[in-house]
Amino acid sequence: MKNNFVRWSLVVILTVLGTLWVQRLLPVRDWPIPQNLKSILIQNDPELLGYTRYTSYLSAGKEAMSGQMKLLTATVTREELTTQTIERVPLPQLSTKLTSTASIAIRYRAEYSFGYDLRPEAFDIRMVDKGIEIHVKKPQLIATPAVTELTHQILSQGLLTDEDAATLKLYEQAATQAQKNGEVMSQDPAVIALCEKQLTDFLYGFLAQQSGVKVVPQIRVVYD
Repeated sequence: MKNNFVRWSLVVILTVLGTLWVQRLLPVRDWPIPQNLKSILIQNDPELLGYTRYTSYLSAGKEAMSGQMKLLTATVTREELTTQTIERVPLPQLSTKLTSTASIAIRYRAEYSFGYDLRPEAFDIRMVDKGIEIHVKKPQLIATPAVTELTHQILSQGLLTDEDAATLKLYEQAATQAQKNGEVMSQDPAVIALCEKQLTDFLYGFLAQQSGVKVVPQIRVVYD
């Protein structure tokens, strides 16, 4: 029994000495730091803390974005052109019908405003491994397009057509046509990219201005 105890004691002593010798030979940097120890180091190092400090302001950033919803819009101005052909049959009872045809072009400037639904319950800001994600629905036309600088040109004049009445009708239809154009434009990748830039630039600027924040990671928009 005594010999067994001595033998086991010797094994334990040799194991401990061997471990200490290996640790002495290997560089310190090769030994992994436990995750909880990393957290403690970061929390107590102001320099390291500045790289994660932005996470403390995500809720405040969401509140700020909701408050600026009307200002976080992308504005696109386009020159629009609409043409209409007017055809009139003055004597439809004749077997060989006479027709009178005229063409009119309407030009106008339309200003379109696109944006997101930034009510607090309609979107979310999340911290992910690769940075920050803004989860929101796709942008949409948020106001009736402003139609200005209406002009017209008679391309061809008919003998018995009423170009003035047709021009007035086209003027009245310009706003309706601009609305339809805006709804189509809201799906344009270029318009979507412009809206995303408005959103991410605002959040980046807000977080970067907060106390203690040294770095703001990449921000991207994710559509739900």
